[in-house]
Amino acid sequence: MTFPELLDRHVRAHGERVFLPRRRARVVEPVTFRRLLQDSELVAAGLLNLGLQRGDRIGILADNRYEWLLADLGTIWFGGVDVPRGSDTTPTEIEFILRHSGSRAVFTDDDRLAQIVMQKRAQLPGLQHVIAMSQATAIPGVTSLHDLMEQGRRRLQATPDLVRNAARAVRPDDLLTIVYTSGTTADPKGVMLTHSNVLANVQAITEVLDISAQDSFLSVLPAWHMYERIMDYLALAAGGQLVYTDRRHIKEDLLQVAPTVFAAVPRIWETIHDSLIAYALKMDGLRGKMLRRTLTLCRENGGGRATLLGNLQMLALGSVRKRLLAITGGRLRLAVSGGGSLPRHVDETLLGIGLPLLNGYGLTETSPVASVRLPQQNCAGTIGPPLPGTEIVARSTEGRVMPPGETGLLWIRGPQVMRGYYQNPQKTAEVLDSKGWFNSGDLGHVDTRGRVWITGRAKDTIVLASGENVEPEPVETVLKTSPLIEQVVCVGQDQKSIGALIVPSMEVLEQRVPRNSWDESHGLLTGRAIQDLMRKEIERLITRDNGFRPCDRVGAFRVLVEPLTVENGFLTPTLKIRRHVVHERYAAIMAAMFAS
Repeated sequence: MTFPELLDRHVRAHGERVFLPRRRARVVEPVTFRRLLQDSELVAAGLLNLGLQRGDRIGILADNRYEWLLADLGTIWFGGVDVPRGSDTTPTEIEFILRHSGSRAVFTDDDRLAQIVMQKRAQLPGLQHVIAMSQATAIPGVTSLHDLMEQGRRRLQATPDLVRNAARAVRPDDLLTIVYTSGTTADPKGVMLTHSNVLANVQAITEVLDISAQDSFLSVLPAWHMYERIMDYLALAAGGQLVYTDRRHIKEDLLQVAPTVFAAVPRIWETIHDSLIAYALKMDGLRGKMLRRTLTLCRENGGGRATLLGNLQMLALGSVRKRLLAITGGRLRLAVSGGGSLPRHVDETLLGIGLPLLNGYGLTETSPVASVRLPQQNCAGTIGPPLPGTEIVARSTEGRVMPPGETGLLWIRGPQVMRGYYQNPQKTAEVLDSKGWFNSGDLGHVDTRGRVWITGRAKDTIVLASGENVEPEPVETVLKTSPLIEQVVCVGQDQKSIGALIVPSMEVLEQRVPRNSWDESHGLLTGRAIQDLMRKEIERLITRDNGFRPCDRVGAFRVLVEPLTVENGFLTPTLKIRRHVVHERYAAIMAAMFAS
């Protein structure tokens, strides 16, 4: 099937049911399936009226909103190839993506972005049309989305079958989208995904997770990212409901919307977990003691380490557990974590509370889901079995398939694997072999039950001066189990031992060390009391009993004042650490740290 066929045969049948209760995160205005399709068809007709054709690339520089869907569906309806990115994209990246993709048109979130694109027109000879997602625009040479749709309306009045005829020419192996990687490394690559790639993912996920028209999805991740985009398509295809929110209002909207499906990145689940822990630590008296005991028991239960006494205590503390679970609205049947590594302690605690947390795995290159835990086989730590029709194996660096339980590079083969990187045959050849296997670059293993486990990223491996290889992610994950440590990045390439850049939980830190004892200088907390406290935490956690080797020991460390965020460039839009940015900006701090 193609997306035009999906829209015409299935989505149209949902008629006057509400798909979007909100046009944007805080703008309540219901949009039905019928209106979505009618407006998308007007956009498609408007683009065809401008002379755009099947196979033309069309940029979308915008965030989650109704108009994003119109631009997306309007483009792919006639066989256009959309090239999406968020509104926070830098001018340099905008120029690179539009030029490299050869985009003939671009939708922008507002006039501000439209102005940036217009200033780059001299470097974008192939770009012919700029469309601002607004009722009107004050920028010469820019068309408003309203005017584009009016052009489409007039064209359809003259040629009613315009879009339908164009849609008939679309084939399953046509490109649907080119998604430029968000960049934990320096250079973005354009991932080419076809209609069949993405729809194979929609079909497989719908099957294993039983997605239906009764589901309500809470949407918080960037719409241009394939993880969020596949969730939007699942809701669209099933006839469910999609509700936009933003990071500042997640907790409020979980209670208000009471979704049945909520997909988020690990950092969001960490934030929910850490807020529970911080609340428990602050609470005094018997209630605080009961809450802390409940959270401890929940983690033991979620990790499969519950004792008979623990189970009896869990029963006694059932009301506390119910109150903890109520923060998600009470209707959640699928809580999905993906887009990065879910820390084991977060996974275990939330599962133990009773949250139906499914850890999944995939990449933009796999449309994006390759595997996901199943509700009936929900074991902490694993990322579940591969999706139906998908194969995942661990291979040695020489290409030998590793036996169950042995770690290697994870290779993936299935109908969702990308065609390749746009205009980059060299990078494509590095990750795709002649038999359709894709090298994920992730380290992991497959157990005897066919479940996949992730241990780290091959490119993140730190090689010490001794020649020992250290995977930073397991060390970082265990350090973040401390209530004192909110974020941590391990470094130390070619050093005698690994080091750590630590962002503390300021609220918890203040409970242990009064602020008048903090020494802040050049973005670092250097007071002796804080240094001793952090060293004690590190030594408590990175031990042989916790599975660490002597070479995993953290030597030097620094405590940072500024958190790592999307806004300051340290995190990707899906909240993964941009390690190269950390190394660049903290080069001087790291040099001094390892010299001391």
